[in-house]
Amino acid sequence: MNKAVDVSCMCGKCGDCPIYNRTVCRAGTTDAMAQLNRIAHQRTYPRGSVIQAQGETCDIVGNIFDGVIKLSSSSVNGDDHIVGLLFPSDFFGRLFAEESRFSYEAATDVSLCAISRPAFERFLADHPEVEHEMHKAKLDELDAAREWAAITNGHTTMQRVATLIYVFSRRSENQHLRGDAARHPIVHVPLSRRDIADYLGTTPETLSRNIQMLSRNDVIRIVDSKHFELLDSAELIRYSGESREDLNRIAAH
Repeated sequence: MNKAVDVSCMCGKCGDCPIYNRTVCRAGTTDAMAQLNRIAHQRTYPRGSVIQAQGETCDIVGNIFDGVIKLSSSSVNGDDHIVGLLFPSDFFGRLFAEESRFSYEAATDVSLCAISRPAFERFLADHPEVEHEMHKAKLDELDAAREWAAITNGHTTMQRVATLIYVFSRRSENQHLRGDAARHPIVHVPLSRRDIADYLGTTPETLSRNIQMLSRNDVIRIVDSKHFELLDSAELIRYSGESREDLNRIAAH
């Protein structure tokens, strides 16, 4: 699998990073940030490229500046299944492991703050305050993954679809229609219908029927296959079967 990578050294200070306050970096001291700035680089990957393949040596870790990464796992018969999505400020890669358990693919054009895995492991050993924050972040991520598993296993397809659209409305970089006084957000879901269906445990046909129902009931307006105008956030939450607080907690990690 080919991967197109544009690598450039980071400029400026880590404290000027637009995602700084949403990452584990914020726990670091001035000395820690100076060290991190020396070992971190910005890398960009075009949509569809494989950042790290399943079974490949784990050579880089870091945070997402911009874009969405999908995590997938290959079964014994060769089928790929999406097991997670990563958004800006999320940490990617596997620490303290020689090989990747999942495939990391750019669902959109992606910019990363990339660090050599061995170098970051040494950095964490030197700065326990950042390591402590990393542990907390990973536990929060685990809790969110468990909540998402409960939703996909125990909810209807409509509830899963509504939850996914809400999560993307909170996590992705959304836009607004020009001249729209209500300024309804345009939610970008950068996955194909087949990928979404796989992630939600349903079929593309059932997924399309549920999206059409949300559209007919004026919850969303379909702009195109990957963009939806969110007309009624409260109604979308009702369709999800979850509380706003629970959805926000899932979307935060």
